[in-house]
Amino acid sequence: MFEMLNTKRSGREMLRTSTKALGFVISRNSLFNSNRTRSVMTFVLGLSLAVTARAQNSGTIDQLFAFTCTRGISGETCPQGGRPDLIIQASDGNFYGAAQVTDEGVSDPQGGTLFKLTPAGKFTRLFTFTQGASGFPNGNNPVSGFVEANDGFLYGITFNGGRQNDGVLFRISKTGTGFKVLHNFCSSANCADGSIPNGLLLGQDGNLYGTTQEGGSSVSPCPSSGCGTIFRFEPTTGAFTVLHRLTDAADGLQPSGMIQATNGNFYGISQGLDPRVDSFNVDIFQFTPAGEFTVQSKSPILDIGISGLTQGANGNLYGAFQNISADEINFFEVSADGTGFVAFAPFTPLVGVLSIPSLFLASDGNLWDTNFSDSTAPMGSVFSISPQNGAVLQTFAFDGANGNSPEVGVIQAADGTFVGTTEHAGTMSGGSKEFADGTVWTLDAGLPAPAPAITLLNSTSGSEGSTVLINGHNFIGTTAVGFNGVSASFQVLNTQFVGATVPAGATTGPITVTNLGGTATSTQSFNVN
Repeated sequence: MFEMLNTKRSGREMLRTSTKALGFVISRNSLFNSNRTRSVMTFVLGLSLAVTARAQNSGTIDQLFAFTCTRGISGETCPQGGRPDLIIQASDGNFYGAAQVTDEGVSDPQGGTLFKLTPAGKFTRLFTFTQGASGFPNGNNPVSGFVEANDGFLYGITFNGGRQNDGVLFRISKTGTGFKVLHNFCSSANCADGSIPNGLLLGQDGNLYGTTQEGGSSVSPCPSSGCGTIFRFEPTTGAFTVLHRLTDAADGLQPSGMIQATNGNFYGISQGLDPRVDSFNVDIFQFTPAGEFTVQSKSPILDIGISGLTQGANGNLYGAFQNISADEINFFEVSADGTGFVAFAPFTPLVGVLSIPSLFLASDGNLWDTNFSDSTAPMGSVFSISPQNGAVLQTFAFDGANGNSPEVGVIQAADGTFVGTTEHAGTMSGGSKEFADGTVWTLDAGLPAPAPAITLLNSTSGSEGSTVLINGHNFIGTTAVGFNGVSASFQVLNTQFVGATVPAGATTGPITVTNLGGTATSTQSFNVN
């Protein structure tokens, strides 16, 4: 039978299964259980071993920075932070991220830091989450990485802490000033505004959208902790709005891994419950900007969603699920309208539960990811799969010196290099009481720089001197913007937005954006008044 336990756990550890005669347990275990790493490594043997053989590639994973902790009498302190999470490359070309803890060696590590890292590896701590008399008022255990909004600030979420200890939404500048809690989750009665945020993204309208693992509706058949929510935050006004509260029977529960596709709709994963057989399956949902929530696709019973979604170059959605009954992992492909679901060949059998980072569409057209551990790379690996059939194409192993246990996937920097983090290990210089607690790493796999892509223009007409917002992808490192062949002044706001000024002499026609990877041309024509 199903049981909801009142202990928090990571958005990446969405489900834990245990063998029971009539089902399995969904628990909210602590994100930072000190035994988690070893237990996960025990059962994640063979994750990146597909049914076909694969070769280890010659590229090397290089440590860019290692987080240093110090052993003491009462525990282990990590002033730089430990267990770094997903990072981003911001408009200034630097990397920004969060480290999940500031202490180790205890049953429930707390705190965390926010940091900046230059491409040369220079580290700057921007902020530390500290404990006060009544908990962590600014948040505790930051997760899911940053989002750089059009106002130049970095936005993020914490899994715990805040006024109700149910997480916060926060903002900070890239210099580390101006930290502000924007929303304390579970501030409304019965946590109607959501509880335990587990994802945040920048929308095509410049607003922030996210999901909470719990909260929202607690009306049966939702558990008392709630089925989860979808929310919006408007940086220009400071308005926080719950857009949808999931209801168990219709929508599933615990939404996660949400993205906004090129068609403007949002897509994500929820855990669907079939009350007829008291079993779970993975639901792929669509949420429109107009507020309509629909489940587009349901997997067979006992398939559990364990990763977020990624949109491929063909417009289809990709993710991963675990088949509980077969004890297997499968990547899958499905169209945005929910048809054509294809489960790729299973990975080797697993025992227990795990989460897999969302796949990343790289400049070679393949899908890249990280693997916590497997039998050929016990400290984890970076790998790529084919979007056509899921076959593993390349793998690059960690060796401990460059990190151990990558958990949050990869990004591709403007020069084509992959960048990511590991939760443990690394190489550092120091005394016997110091140890490395995770790394930021780089990998040059020989891929070209990612080319820009234009999704839409915020306006399709304007006069000389007016500003146009261009929305798309891979805008970090933009070198030129043109209006029907006339060069324009511009500002890169983040990886998804460029602001450009209509130049003198411009004529009606398409807008182009150029970077090291190539040139993108808008499908919309811009009319010069």
